[in-house]
Amino acid sequence: MPLPLTPTLSWPTTTWDTRSIVKASWPRQLNTRQALRIKPDYAEAHNNVGHALDGQGKPAEAIEHFQQALRIKPETAEAHVNWGLALDRQGKPAEAIEHFQQALRIQPENAEAHGNWGVVLGQQGKPAEAIEHFQQALRIQPDYAEAHSNWGVVLGQQGKPAEAIGHFRQALRIQPEKAETHNNWGVALTQQGKPAEAIEHFRRALRIQPENAEAHNNLARALAQQDKAR
Repeated sequence: MPLPLTPTLSWPTTTWDTRSIVKASWPRQLNTRQALRIKPDYAEAHNNVGHALDGQGKPAEAIEHFQQALRIKPETAEAHVNWGLALDRQGKPAEAIEHFQQALRIQPENAEAHGNWGVVLGQQGKPAEAIEHFQQALRIQPDYAEAHSNWGVVLGQQGKPAEAIGHFRQALRIQPEKAETHNNWGVALTQQGKPAEAIEHFRRALRIQPENAEAHNNLARALAQQDKAR
């Protein structure tokens, strides 16, 4: 869900980077739906089918599977995390946070629950609270690239592009092929008045993910801005 990086620079859009949880404990030759046909009360398979449906833009159907997973196995923290993500995509942030809280009650050291809760808080304009959750996520899982990238987005919203870039750099050290992070780094560079460098990052984002709408939009506008400055 993209947001403007700063109120004074409205066209570049950053990309929040959430992470769901998939667990597979059945034999590799079986996919999730096969697993459910064989064992309908398989909580992990319901969670994973829900994850796939949410990725296809079907959050309501996904939630039905997360509900099933939790009915079968109430301590499935990852189902709460994924349910929270689906609710956030439905525009229900308060309900999403309730599920991240539930996940942390079950599993206090769940990095994804902290990281995704931080994203929702960032979207709500609560940067200090969001950063606390990114810090917790990284304490639990230091190689959590998405937490670095989202922390950078929040810093950019606060008008701190240099600090934001530090987190984007860290994220790309962990996951070099993250289009969202390159896009966000480009936005921070536009904040610093460096359109040529920004263009390089937007182009890298598009090489990795050609359908990234935010990067396409940012690249087009950055090129137009650069032409005007000549």
